Amino acid sequence: MKTYRNEHVTVFVDCGIHLIQQIWIDKPSSETFRNGSLAVMALARKHRPKRWLIDLQQLRLFNPTDIQWFINEWLPRATFYLPHNVRIAITVTDLNQFSKLGADLILRASGRMNEAQTSRYFVTNEEARQWLLIPD
Repeated sequence: MKTYRNEHVTVFVDCGIHLIQQIWIDKPSSETFRNGSLAVMALARKHRPKRWLIDLQQLRLFNPTDIQWFINEWLPRATFYLPHNVRIAITVTDLNQFSKLGADLILRASGRMNEAQTSRYFVTNEEARQWLLIPD
């Protein structure tokens, strides 16, 4: 299992099931958000995951400027390198959670760039993993 960690995100790669899992906490600074996102892209380029679990349960919120950077800079590059049939599961503590707004913006932009992508929200990582592991 490959990993990356900074003060606001921990990333695990499970090559056996083609899964990347990110766990975001607190309110990332622009520097830790961007460094973490770039590290995730490097791991994704190398391992080409088909499944992505993004845990936002401990996240307070993302900076709107960072979300715009993610949509305008990170996503176009990531879309070029990643498999088109990727599944993305996002866990939040409440489906009406404020931090979900940033994820909604990112998923809508990502979906426009990759129509084969499938995504869903969950309130537990166990439910998210079960959905991600359903055979294609």
